[in-house]
Amino acid sequence: MTLSDASLAQARAADPERSTWVTANAGSGKTKVLTDRVARLLLAGVAPARILCLTYTKAAASEMQNRLFRTLGAWAMADETKLRAGLSALGLEGGHSPQRLADARKLFAQAIETPGGLRIQTIHSFCASILRRFPLEAGVSPGFAEMDDRAALMLRADILDDLSERMAPTVMARLAAAYTGEDFAGLAAQVAGKRPEFAVPLDEAACRALFDVPATESAAAILADVLLGGEEGLIAGMVPILAAGSTNDAKAGEKLSHLNWGSPRAVVQALEDVFLTKTSKIEGKSFTAKIGEFPTKGTRPKLEALLEPMEALMARVEAARRRRVALDVSEKTEALHGFAAVFLPEYARRKAARGLLDFDDLILSTRALLTDPAVAEWVLYRLDGGIDHILVDEAQDTSPLQWQVVESLAGEFTAGEGARAEGRTLFVVGD
Repeated sequence: MTLSDASLAQARAADPERSTWVTANAGSGKTKVLTDRVARLLLAGVAPARILCLTYTKAAASEMQNRLFRTLGAWAMADETKLRAGLSALGLEGGHSPQRLADARKLFAQAIETPGGLRIQTIHSFCASILRRFPLEAGVSPGFAEMDDRAALMLRADILDDLSERMAPTVMARLAAAYTGEDFAGLAAQVAGKRPEFAVPLDEAACRALFDVPATESAAAILADVLLGGEEGLIAGMVPILAAGSTNDAKAGEKLSHLNWGSPRAVVQALEDVFLTKTSKIEGKSFTAKIGEFPTKGTRPKLEALLEPMEALMARVEAARRRRVALDVSEKTEALHGFAAVFLPEYARRKAARGLLDFDDLILSTRALLTDPAVAEWVLYRLDGGIDHILVDEAQDTSPLQWQVVESLAGEFTAGEGARAEGRTLFVVGD
């Protein structure tokens, strides 16, 4: 049987004797390669219980298991000719001895009869199994329940209501002033998912230091450096001239005609939109004043008497933008940390009271367990006795925290007694 170049590449990737990282486009057969590799591991005599396949979703785990069982089931029922062809399609070379054919036919029953079944599961379910095995070491309730996305959403919504109404209305009001999203539900989910980043809340001084904002900086000072007086009259004189100009000039005039002079901060931001260059491919050109370039050539002579004060205003807007953005980001960061400081402890408290762990808890607790100097070595030793091959699907969706769990497990493959003579491999596929 002759394989195409693509099939040969898949066969090389499915070789169970070496660790492999596969990146390819969606629909190119990555999942097939993964299931082929599992089939070849089983055919090589690796016990099903010593293979761990980690996927991103339950649907992906189910699809992978179904594919593998279809393959093994077909081998069990195939005649000799079809079975030889099936083994050759995997990239297995040689004449396929009667013993290999017999072994292939037994794999379906072997996989079915494995206690607990083949370990093809999501990273979250795998972490849950570790925590249930070592609850005391991980510091979780032995009888914890996994909280699905809907339950987590409802619990977070209840907390948000309580924070807004009675627990921390001032904090929530400040967050509302800084947050431009549609609702707080998505923000709360993101904060919950990135709780390690909020382990040490940042106060005003820390937030300002983070973005190089001087302690004496204020919005009033920035606005005062831009709006010296007379700008409203200047813009009023420009608007009708711009409206009669080119399409771009008319658009700019329309924006300037709607400035809210009762809100200096909004005025300055609107002036940035009109007077500063947006992102540019020319280095150092982004967000610079359009001096000499605005308005268009046909309109500039008509603004001759206003050009000098207009371009001076442009220069002030450019000079202030970096200060304004830094202060805005600093204030929003402070508001976000203030929210996290009251939200995350309450979220943790209510989960603990109900004996619940959300999906992020599963990953974080497992990572902590596998990296805790006091118990990690013993836990990894116990786990190491049951895993020889780790296969990771959808690598592009695997978070850094999840990779730390995988790395902790795979690290035992080359450490101490874990570096056994027989091959131990890590296989990863992703877009």
